[in-house]
Amino acid sequence: MSLTTRLFKVSGSKIQSLYIADTGLQFSSNYIASSEDEFIDFWNKKLSLATKVEVQFEKIKSVTKEDSGKEIIIKYKAFVGIPSECEFSFDNAYDVEVLFNYLEKEQYFARTEEHLTPIKAVIRYAIGFVFALAFIIFCYYEAIAITNGTTDEPSSGKAQLFMRLIGFLGDKGVLALGFAGLSYIGYKIVTRFKNPPQQTKLLPPMG
Repeated sequence: MSLTTRLFKVSGSKIQSLYIADTGLQFSSNYIASSEDEFIDFWNKKLSLATKVEVQFEKIKSVTKEDSGKEIIIKYKAFVGIPSECEFSFDNAYDVEVLFNYLEKEQYFARTEEHLTPIKAVIRYAIGFVFALAFIIFCYYEAIAITNGTTDEPSSGKAQLFMRLIGFLGDKGVLALGFAGLSYIGYKIVTRFKNPPQQTKLLPPMG
C-alpha cells in the first residue's frame, strides 16, 4: 500500500502533526502542513522547543479506537521499556482508515473488532474516578490549610500558581468543581456500563 501523503493534522496533548516514517510514527507539537520535506527538516533539527515524540513500530503493543469516538490510543514501550501511551485524534476522520490500513497491510498488524464487556468499558474511567477523588480530597485540605495559614510557602513557580488557585477557590469552590468533575466521570461510567462500545484494535506481528 503506497501512501499518498505521510503527513497529517492531528489533535492531542502537545501534538498537532503526525508523520508516518519508515520506522515509526513521529508526532510534533508544531503544526507543519506545507510539505513532508519541511517536517523532516524540522524533525532533524537538534535544537527545538517543540515537543517531539517518536513511536517506533517495533515498540507498539496495541493501537485502539472505539467506533463511537475519535480518540486513538497507542500503547508502546518507551525508553528502557517503560510502558507509555499516546492519545490523539485526526482532524479528518478518513485519515483513521489510512493509518489503520497502513499498519495492517505494510506493518502486518492484526486487526480485531471487539464488543467490550461492561467491565472493560468502564475500567479506565473507574481508575480515573479514584484518582480524581483523591486529588479533590488533597485540594480540599490544602484549601483549608491556606485559610488557616498553616501551609508552607511553595518554592517553584508552578506550585505557587497552584496554591494561589486553590486559595482563590476556597474549600467550597474545590468541592463544587470536584463534584462537577466526579459527576461527569460517574455519568460516563454508567452510560458505558449500560451500553459498552465496539472497539477496533490493532496488534503487532508476533516475534
